[in-house]
Amino acid sequence: MVDLASALQQLEAARGTLAAWNLPLTIAPGVASAILVVVCLVPALARFRRRAMTVAFLALATGELALLWFHLAVYRLAAVVHPMTGEVVGYVAPSPWIESEKLYVWALTLAVLALLVRRGRDEVLPILGVFVAALTAGALVQGQPFANPLPRFFEQYSGYVGSLSSGNPYARMGAYRGIEGARQGYYNAWYMWVHPPLLFLSYGAFVVAFAALVRAIARKSEDLEVVAAGWARIGYLPLTAGILLGVPWALMAWTDQAWWWSGKVNMSLMMWLLYSAWLHARLYLKNRGMWTASAALGLAAFAALVLTYLATYFVPGAHSVA
Repeated sequence: MVDLASALQQLEAARGTLAAWNLPLTIAPGVASAILVVVCLVPALARFRRRAMTVAFLALATGELALLWFHLAVYRLAAVVHPMTGEVVGYVAPSPWIESEKLYVWALTLAVLALLVRRGRDEVLPILGVFVAALTAGALVQGQPFANPLPRFFEQYSGYVGSLSSGNPYARMGAYRGIEGARQGYYNAWYMWVHPPLLFLSYGAFVVAFAALVRAIARKSEDLEVVAAGWARIGYLPLTAGILLGVPWALMAWTDQAWWWSGKVNMSLMMWLLYSAWLHARLYLKNRGMWTASAALGLAAFAALVLTYLATYFVPGAHSVA
């Protein structure tokens, strides 16, 4: 039989090690992001923008490697044992983009996409730099992924391990059902390993599209508008796939809930419709007034993206932490 008390101690030790690295892992991307903002906003430093973005990416990537090390420790140690038979039924495998790590992964994804913007289009980097810095600041201040990693998982798993020493068989079985349900339906579910990464990629591409569109409107540049639409198409495919793949999981996870009325779900559909409308409107750019209408749809679609993310925290519903 697996000694879960010992496994929990090792998990706490790994968590303590990550927390001990908190200061350098937090300062590095924080300072890099601050430098990135300065370089992006000062015209005289324009030639250093791509280098500053590279430094920000490397700082974020270093932190992500530390988080991946921590997750590997969780995958190896977080066993779930049946309280009656003593058999290991599986191991909990939280994905590295849940709880306090969401914004951090989004910032890293956007930094990667910003570096993929073709040279000669560096005029979009100032807006992207501000977004990367804002996401990084939010991740480090609000999420605290290194100081307090996976807080909800540790709370539930610690309660489960503690219940095994209880003399009440109903308490042991209840805690087991809770952690095993979370393991199968959430932490280890294919949905959590596919749906969020698709959305991170789509959101990142849409930020690049927004940056290019804003510059296109400011300069009345048809070339930049084409760049914006190209990135919107890149984001549209994973967004569509992510929404479609989320439906079967929603049907299983929220069987007894009217999840289709959730604010987050409805905002996501609105965002998808607006991006669909923008890309469709571009087919008629030669018509009078359609360039302006298409650009307005692009801005509205990005506004819907922002509202979709905020709905997670402020609008109650099945797909919400409000």
